Amino acid sequence: MVKISNLNKKYSENIGNFDINLTIPDGKVYGIIGPNGAGKSTMIRQILGFIRPDSGEIIINEVNPVTNSKKLMEFTGYVSGEVSLYNNMTGIKYLKLVHGLKKDADWDFVELLLKHFDINANQKIKKMSKGMKQKIALICATMNKPKFLVLDEPTSGLDPIMQEQFNDLIRKLQKDYGTTVLICSHIFEEVAKLCSQVGFIKDGRLIEEFEVEKNGIDQINERFKKLYTKESVL
Repeated sequence: MVKISNLNKKYSENIGNFDINLTIPDGKVYGIIGPNGAGKSTMIRQILGFIRPDSGEIIINEVNPVTNSKKLMEFTGYVSGEVSLYNNMTGIKYLKLVHGLKKDADWDFVELLLKHFDINANQKIKKMSKGMKQKIALICATMNKPKFLVLDEPTSGLDPIMQEQFNDLIRKLQKDYGTTVLICSHIFEEVAKLCSQVGFIKDGRLIEEFEVEKNGIDQINERFKKLYTKESVL
């Protein structure tokens, strides 16, 4: 599904992406971990065709996002790290607007997701909590059962119960529809539960990848500390 070769996008020294090579097979859930400023969002923006690489190539489901971003969006869902919705619309009107714009969107699936996340979408978005807005964004991203789903801090604002509901949704998309998922998250437990493989980014470089084991959260914690922990100056 995803093939990234020698990807480079330089903003300044150690800021951007540098020589990234990454392959994600169909139907897999892949986790990206790294501290703020490591280059995760820059990579996501290039994968989605929002910004152009300086060099290298990205192919998503045989589509180049730089030259054919419209085709990419037909089978892709995306939740950004900073969710921005139309505040003066009700949740249900916003969902209907997105439904009308998305190819192959399934309104029956939208109604199922509203029940799944236990959300009343009849109130205006500006009156919704951060968690409710996050749920609306997740429904928008998945209503067409996308082949490829990109999630940047997807459970931000969700309580623990809704985080489990989110996990159930990702598992259903993967199992029933073969969705390939790319998750950027600071929540190690979330990555450990959902991802079969994890990549660590530091200073714009993909410095390590490994398969997630059954005790994945301990594995991820240990590697994160070794790769990123700095000696305290206090």
